Amino acid sequence: MNKIAPSVVEELPNNLLIVNTEGEIVFANHRIESTFGYKPSELRGKKASMLVPDYFTSMNAEKRVEYYKKPTPYTVGNGVPAVGLRKSGEEFPMEIGLSPFQTEQGTFVSVIILDITERHKTEAELVKKNELLGLAEELTQVGHWQWDTVTNEVIWSDNLYTLFHQSREEDLTYATYFSYVYEEDKEYVTEQVERIIRDKKFYDFFHRIKTGQGQIKIIHLVGKVFTNARGEVIEMIGTCQDVTKQKADEKKLAEFNQQLLDKNKELENFAYVAGHDLKEPLRTMSSVCNLLQKKHGGSFNEEGETLIDLMNSSVNRMSKLISDLLDYSQIGIDRTLVTADCQELVEAVTNDLSLAIEEAQAKIIIGKLPVIQCYRTELRLLFQNLISNALKFHKADIPPTIEISAQLVDTFWKFGVKDNGIGIDKESKTNIFKIFHRLHSYDDYQGTGIGLAHCQKIAELHGGTIWVESELEKGSTFFFTIPL
Repeated sequence: MNKIAPSVVEELPNNLLIVNTEGEIVFANHRIESTFGYKPSELRGKKASMLVPDYFTSMNAEKRVEYYKKPTPYTVGNGVPAVGLRKSGEEFPMEIGLSPFQTEQGTFVSVIILDITERHKTEAELVKKNELLGLAEELTQVGHWQWDTVTNEVIWSDNLYTLFHQSREEDLTYATYFSYVYEEDKEYVTEQVERIIRDKKFYDFFHRIKTGQGQIKIIHLVGKVFTNARGEVIEMIGTCQDVTKQKADEKKLAEFNQQLLDKNKELENFAYVAGHDLKEPLRTMSSVCNLLQKKHGGSFNEEGETLIDLMNSSVNRMSKLISDLLDYSQIGIDRTLVTADCQELVEAVTNDLSLAIEEAQAKIIIGKLPVIQCYRTELRLLFQNLISNALKFHKADIPPTIEISAQLVDTFWKFGVKDNGIGIDKESKTNIFKIFHRLHSYDDYQGTGIGLAHCQKIAELHGGTIWVESELEKGSTFFFTIPL
């Protein structure tokens, strides 16, 4: 076979067989071994059909007979599956090129074989990815597009056709897309496209379309720009998403939020007005009690004195409750952020509480506190309530020690007010911030049960949270956060 296959064929980058008209292998180059596992010497004189599975041989038997009657250059496997069989029994996809030639010894066929396993894997992965992309587009109401700005040719994904109710029979251009743009948005879209081409940068934007079925939809357009070596825009690719429902939901949510704000404002005004109206009869009752004691105090027996004292106490308690409710309703009315030094703020609070601190023989430890943006009046009230509670709920035989601290955690300041008081049981920790919730009787610890509700409202007003860590008889630490 040296005349038929000179040694140069050994250097070919592909697998090469030379087969006679009987289908017998008369030559195989050395690359065959790496593909099929056979040494060239093992194949000489054998039927080439041993290199394909039996089912593939029987399936193509008639074609092979017809081919040898009139051999012509022919390629199989290019779009039509051809299957190879390795010595190990493993099957693999291949592409085969057939090229007949004449010699003094008769007609032979050179067979070039390409192992296309990796190509098939890549193609299969692309098919999977395209299927996943199609599913994702369908679920998210997204379609993708390509626009060649030089040829004006446009390519749409299947889901974009569906989104626009566009016929697939028509050729697509930019004008096709523009024809769907809602009439009142055409000028805006034109300005956006001109800006994108001018700036060579794609800005995502929204506009309305009128589909082929007459539906009005809101589209979110996002894309990327490609330029040539001269910096000219030659292509854009991107996505269109139907955000009609999302925008409608956002509008409903905005309207609902505004209704809530209006309702809260109305309730706050009601509480404020009702509070003022309630204070007037209380003042009258207090005046009557004082007048009775002044004019007839000496003639009351012990029971009468007790009843007058009880009435005075109830009036004062009711007055304090109304005042606290009014304060609660006014939290956040003035939404003006200011820069405040928390160190100075807490020191001012402790000065205001100096008499209570002295009476309790309390020790106040103030750590290094930051300067922050806050609602100053409300934040001062928060510190005042927490420190007052720590003074109030101390152990009878141990002077209170109160530590105020702050530390920066990620994107917020975490403040802590720690005491060595009576503590809070596990079951009560989740309820103590509810308005009017009390853990102790009024006789044991006076108060309205609104103070910690104030604290929670103020923390949330700043966009933060508040919580407590505590054990009975081991003290409590109230933490709250203020975002940067």
